[in-house]
Amino acid sequence: MAVRWGRWVDHLPLWIALGATVSSGIYEPGELVIMALPLAVAAVMQVLRWDINRYHRWVEIGALIFFLGDLARGRGIFTVAIHTLFVLAGARLVLSRNLPHRRQLLLIGFLLFLTTAIGTTDIMFLVWTLAWSCAAALALLQQSWEPSAALRRGTQSPPPFAQVPMWVGAAVVFGAGFFVIMPRLSLGLRPGILLGASRTFGQAGLGDRLDLSGGGPIEPNPEVAVRIAPPADIDPIADPQWIRGLERLRGITLEAVHGQRWEPANLTPPIPLVSDRNVGNRMAEFLYTPSPQGILALPAGLVRLDPSDPVIVTGTGASRRWRFLRARTVPLTLTWNPRQPEPSEARLSPRRLDFLTQLEPEHEAARRASFRFAPGILPTPQLATVLETALRGFGYTLDNPSGQASNPLEDFLERTKAGHCEYFASSMALMLRARGVPARVVNGYRLGPWIPEGGYFRVSQNEAHSWVEYWHEGRWWTSDPTPQGAASMTSDLHGLRAYERWLDALRYRWDRYVVRFSDQDQQSGFSWIQERLQGWEWRWKAPSKAAGWTLGLAILAWMLWRSRGLLQPLPAGPGGIRALRPLLACTRRTAPVEPGDTARAWLMRLAILRPERKKALQGLADTVDSEAYGAGNAAASALAKAEAAAWRSWKSEPHRSLSK
Repeated sequence: MAVRWGRWVDHLPLWIALGATVSSGIYEPGELVIMALPLAVAAVMQVLRWDINRYHRWVEIGALIFFLGDLARGRGIFTVAIHTLFVLAGARLVLSRNLPHRRQLLLIGFLLFLTTAIGTTDIMFLVWTLAWSCAAALALLQQSWEPSAALRRGTQSPPPFAQVPMWVGAAVVFGAGFFVIMPRLSLGLRPGILLGASRTFGQAGLGDRLDLSGGGPIEPNPEVAVRIAPPADIDPIADPQWIRGLERLRGITLEAVHGQRWEPANLTPPIPLVSDRNVGNRMAEFLYTPSPQGILALPAGLVRLDPSDPVIVTGTGASRRWRFLRARTVPLTLTWNPRQPEPSEARLSPRRLDFLTQLEPEHEAARRASFRFAPGILPTPQLATVLETALRGFGYTLDNPSGQASNPLEDFLERTKAGHCEYFASSMALMLRARGVPARVVNGYRLGPWIPEGGYFRVSQNEAHSWVEYWHEGRWWTSDPTPQGAASMTSDLHGLRAYERWLDALRYRWDRYVVRFSDQDQQSGFSWIQERLQGWEWRWKAPSKAAGWTLGLAILAWMLWRSRGLLQPLPAGPGGIRALRPLLACTRRTAPVEPGDTARAWLMRLAILRPERKKALQGLADTVDSEAYGAGNAAASALAKAEAAAWRSWKSEPHRSLSK
């Protein structure tokens, strides 16, 4: 049975490495198919027991041709190396393999797992790490057990696979201990080229552009963008006013429009972050997940960073970004005042005014709709309210019914009257511009659901949103023409069930107490232990001397009783042969050595108890006679240990022994 399943043990680390690679989400589906196909072919051939060793040259040539073709595609040497390792693993699995080949397979599996390990810090990867550790331990155990088992005579005992969980568990315990006591070392090793590589244009998410001609429907994207944890004494459910300013998290401002496409403009002045410590009465920790754009979503109103981070810079579109691409989640403490708007331009220059009211011929549908919804000349606030109300009568959908039209904006306003938030925001901004009102589009996030199990708000890419800002009386005002039901619709489609909330809360705590475990946390933990030890009082009353002596003597007597067999002198005959001592220990009760027994006589008495072991015991007796009394007894020792292993699983009748 062990030999039968031994070949499948070689497959296991590679499949687990593939599973970890898939869970990382850094590869395109087509690339994952390339990785999985060689392993799947090898598994099928293993089941069908096909022997293609005679074609091994063709298999090697095929692997070489794949490598050269993949390299010619220009996808990058890193991705080509991953593909090639999977292909080499599949080629090695379909061919016959000896011990060195099996070690090569384990090394390939380790390299593949390592490339995934440097790309993520999610808690689910801990599960894959434990699974791969178990698989690698099984493979190593199998590789070390088979050569020794081939030397044993008689029925072979199975390999001790049951000990693998204990070994891995011990490694986890030791690793956790070293993690706590060792100094912190934080490395962002995730290759930047892979960050968000699997994200397609059709998925929901915050972007630094807006293009109405996107084509197909918007696919859900549950990747977390930011988690917002209020102070411990704040309960947003009991005090709903606390979330004011978080309803829309500003990401980037888009002022330049070219046909169906909105882009950030160089003319947009940055929104300053104030340094006054009394800026507001609301504070929370924002835990940002790395993204390809590196845009920070900030609350509305005056905002202050605490502490001020020098690696945050002002990007295009009045956005705030990381100066360098981050590989891990980054926490920032933000303080904001939602009652006081963020500082903006005191006035618009003629150039800015002309830029923010320009239209193109493709936007004629927005001009017609503007006068159709609000035919009279209305002041700016009332005009914005009328246009917003009219658009909220449209339907909200992620199916993008106008995406394939030659003029998606016109199709949305005059035919389908249904779309997602980008259509609503773009249409209203252009309708305001058609009436001479400076307007622009803002990309950001809606506030996500509250996770009571973790005590934070979870904002995912599904909450990515677009709205409108228009200029009136020296400041920018916010207007959101997307129907109110859009938020509830998104919540219904992508809402979190109880187990999903618990899992997300576990991920949050993993990131906080493991990934972001710093030397400050380490010192705080040691200080806490020191304070508890210094303030601890010993209140247990020591026992009397008589009770102490009684307890000590009782423990000593118990230890002597348990070790009574070790204190007995070894009997003459077989007991004097060191090689037979393991077998003597296993048969002490079932077949004790009688006075005058020789090694051969005692072994033949064992053969009467175990007739199926007679041949192996006779071979052991011959080896003992020829080697035990000579210069060495290595062969006898190996055979005796193998025989002892066979006797451990044998259960005899109670108190049964064989006498002369």
